[in-house]
Amino acid sequence: MKRATVAVVCSALLLGACASGRLKDTGPKIRTLGERKAPATEELPIVLSEPVQANAELALRNYQEILKLAPDEATRAEAMRRMADLQIDLQDVSPDGNNDRLSSSIRLYEQLLAENPQDPKNYRVLYQLARAYQNAGQEAKATEVLARLAQEFPDLDIAHEGRFRRADLLFRLRRYDEAAVEYEFVSELGDTTPFYEQSLHMLAWSHYKLGNHDKVLDVEFRVLEAELPPGELIDPVSAIAQVRPAQRDLVQDALRVTSLSLMAQGGGQAVDRAVAARGEPRFFILLYNVVGQALLERERYTDAAATYEAFRSRYALHPLAPQFQTQVIATLETGGFGGQVVIEKEQYARLYDPAADYWGGRAPTDVVMRTLRTHLEDLARYRHARGPEQGAEEYLAAAGWYRRLLEVFPDDAEAPELNFLLGDALLDGGDTQAAALAYTATAYDYPVHDRSAEAAYAAVLAYQKRVGQLPPESTREATRTAIDASVRMVDTYPDHPQAMAVLTRASEDLFAIEEFDEAITVARRVAQAVPPATPELQRTVWAVIADAQYTQKRYALAENAYEQLLIRTPDDPEERVQIGERLAETIYRQAENAREAGEARVAIGHFLRLGQVVPNASIRPNAEYDAAGVLIGLEDWAEAARVLEDFRARFPAHELNADADKQLARVYEQSDRPAAAAGAYSRIARRATETPATRQAAAWRSGELYDEAADLGQAATAWAFYANNFPSPLDDAMDARARLVELAEARGDDAARLSWHRQIVEADRAAGSARTERSRSLAAVGALALGRDAAQTAKRIALTLPVERSLPVKRNAIKSAIQWLDQAAGYGYAEITTAATWELGDLYRDFARDLMDSQRPANLDELALEQYELLLEEQAFPFEEQAIDYHETNLKRIANGVYDDWVAQSYEALLKLLPARYGRDPLVERVYESLD
Repeated sequence: MKRATVAVVCSALLLGACASGRLKDTGPKIRTLGERKAPATEELPIVLSEPVQANAELALRNYQEILKLAPDEATRAEAMRRMADLQIDLQDVSPDGNNDRLSSSIRLYEQLLAENPQDPKNYRVLYQLARAYQNAGQEAKATEVLARLAQEFPDLDIAHEGRFRRADLLFRLRRYDEAAVEYEFVSELGDTTPFYEQSLHMLAWSHYKLGNHDKVLDVEFRVLEAELPPGELIDPVSAIAQVRPAQRDLVQDALRVTSLSLMAQGGGQAVDRAVAARGEPRFFILLYNVVGQALLERERYTDAAATYEAFRSRYALHPLAPQFQTQVIATLETGGFGGQVVIEKEQYARLYDPAADYWGGRAPTDVVMRTLRTHLEDLARYRHARGPEQGAEEYLAAAGWYRRLLEVFPDDAEAPELNFLLGDALLDGGDTQAAALAYTATAYDYPVHDRSAEAAYAAVLAYQKRVGQLPPESTREATRTAIDASVRMVDTYPDHPQAMAVLTRASEDLFAIEEFDEAITVARRVAQAVPPATPELQRTVWAVIADAQYTQKRYALAENAYEQLLIRTPDDPEERVQIGERLAETIYRQAENAREAGEARVAIGHFLRLGQVVPNASIRPNAEYDAAGVLIGLEDWAEAARVLEDFRARFPAHELNADADKQLARVYEQSDRPAAAAGAYSRIARRATETPATRQAAAWRSGELYDEAADLGQAATAWAFYANNFPSPLDDAMDARARLVELAEARGDDAARLSWHRQIVEADRAAGSARTERSRSLAAVGALALGRDAAQTAKRIALTLPVERSLPVKRNAIKSAIQWLDQAAGYGYAEITTAATWELGDLYRDFARDLMDSQRPANLDELALEQYELLLEEQAFPFEEQAIDYHETNLKRIANGVYDDWVAQSYEALLKLLPARYGRDPLVERVYESLD
């Protein structure tokens, strides 16, 4: 038979069997099989007794005529058989849906068998009867007839063929277990039957339908071992292409059912088990690929990938392992399993890295290296892209892949770009130190490329960021590294748009780590850049220069730098104020240095020019105050006074104003300007922020200086302030009041004079046990003065009519005077007592005289008038006697050694009051005797 025909038919049957598990095609007829010279999977070949006549209808009629002639049994049987055969042929040639011919043939065959049950040629009748039943659609009856054929003629080839035919019919009827029995019988005949390979293949299909997958594999492995080309087989297409053309369909279908069984058992793991159980047949690699491709065709992507993975896992060191891992990745990519693809690419990268155990010291193949290169970059970029959502862990994972890519492929054309991306990933992942190193390598370790300058700048930024991540006490070294990177960047890539900004930041960082001279050097590169740096950068570097010079006490240079900075800061009032403050400080420090060096005039010049350069500087008051201090040290009183006066006028609320007043007071005194000095002391005395002691001393000195200046009004004010505000010590307060009495008297202000006398008396009284000799003496003087004033007041009161009205007034006045005079005398001071005593005597004498000189009523007659005057004399006499007593009291003090003007005046008064007694001898000695 022709194997090509058999293979084509088997392939058709296989495809039909796989479609929804049903056999829709009824298959070719027995006649067709007879024409093919080789059996198909569904038809039995036709065995013709003799060639069919060219005119079948005519032949049929002829056989019918023969039968009418009642021939012998043999002829009759042959005619019937041939009639039946012709009717089947005619039905095959002209099928019209009418099965009358087939029914007729079936009756003829059944009749022949019934009439000739022992006919040795019945095998032909049974075969044709089976054909008729099949063509009539009675496939079950056909299988029964074919079973009878095999039973009655077991050793005939046609019986073997019938069993194959019956197996096909049973398969079509889904009676797979019975079909398997028949296929197995035929296959066991081996090469003795042309149906061997087909039976073997269909036996596998039957077992597949029955779920006997291990049996399927046992059968198909025999087919594949027999038909596949020798050697190790990998790719199905290539392997089938090497199969004999006639057997290609068979082999292809064998691979198909094999893959189906393996898929049914779990795919890749099933292949593992199958090849292990069968000693790893030479086509075992082919099986993994066939099953993987079959699963892939069915879009079972994960199962297909698992199949390829199964090979890679089981044969981890096999030369094809990387290829199978690649197939795993490709399959998952096709299925859209992006996350799993990443995992498998990572697997590839780990397993087939040049340093991996897989190579065992061997050099990796070019194919693997190319694939590895692709996967490493894919993995790095994938992890990098996930960073924004997943965080630092993804960035660092990306960095790991970038780093390995660069290690394995250091000379890669994209190495600079990859190194830059490595830096980005490390930076975003938080490893700023490693990021900076990666950027640095990108910038300087390769020939200049498009991103060289950008990488250098990125390295600078990374180093700077690193500084910010460290605790303050650990930043110096990191800052130094960032600075070096900055300078290197600008030296290497001076045209970078951020070059000046980088140098500016470097100068600031140098200042921060106290590398002041280097900070100035770097800052000047920006300040002197051509073309000029931006105004903002210029301001920054001039600030660095100025602060660095200032910090190193190069105040003149710092002053120049601050001036440059101020020029470049025209539109920011707040910032200009701050710069002005620093500028003022540089001038102030120059003044201080000059003062310490003994260059007083130079110091004064700096102190005073500060206000000219920076008029609103907060330190200006200090400077001008200090200038005055230096002038005082030079005893340049006039200039010192001018500066201090200007200070007071310009800074009235400044905290140094108080000290300025003190200095100014001193300067005024030294300049012989007592009134001005007194004014300064007066301000000090009235300043609440001063200590009480300072205020009191200033108040006293103010009074003294006003006295010295003969400014009575200001002196009175000064002493009054002292007296009212500083009651202690008592004597000083008393002296202040006493001076106030004098000043009031000097200006003729009796009210003020008496008021201060009264305050003196009251202050002494209130002092109690704290009274002093000074307070008592002044109080005595005060009481005397008050008594005299009261006496003068009483004396001025005239006794007018009606006397009952004027007399009480005068008496009250006299009473007040007496009280003050008695109080004065009571202090015990002789000169005060004698004066008070004289005043009392004079007061009484005056009252007596006033009584006698008082107005007389106008309507009195002479007698009444005389009586009235007698009455007045009686009233006046006691007062005159009282006056005599007081004056005599004074004279009696002579015996105690007291003799003053008031005693003398009392004597004079007595001479007038008692001339008879005191007029005999004017000598004092005589007075003494008379008083005895």
